[in-house]
Formats: sequence, C-alpha cells, structure tokens
Amino acid sequence: MDHDGCVTCSDAGIPVRVISVEGDDALCEDAADNRARIAVELVAPVRAGEILLTHGGVAIGRVAAEAEEDLR
Repeated sequence: MDHDGCVTCSDAGIPVRVISVEGDDALCEDAADNRARIAVELVAPVRAGEILLTHGGVAIGRVAAEAEEDLR
C-alpha cells in the first residue's frame, strides 16, 4: 500500500511522548505541548519517556529510537 494515513479514515498517526502511565492509559504530550490520555493496551508495557504513534486516542505503535530526535 502506498499511502500516508489510515486506510479507513485517511487521518495520520500522531507521535506523542508518554508523560505518565496509569493502568491501560497514559498521559501523553505531542510536539505542540498538547496533552491527552491515550489508551495503550495495544502496545503495553509502556514507560514514561517513550514515543508512541497514536490514532483516534489509541496508541498503535512505537516510534523507532532514531526518529525520536524529531520530537525533541
């Protein structure tokens, strides 16, 4: 497949940094300093400081360590 977004809705995944984890949710922050609670059970276990790729309020993957520099 050759596309940059979700197959279903065409939205893009958003990288976020984990601030804290509580059960199956994590408080996360994006590059614009916006914070939101994200469901992380699909990528658990998750630790503070990790970078996750999110879509629709759900973490769908981890961002490779090499790509983390773009968020700093």
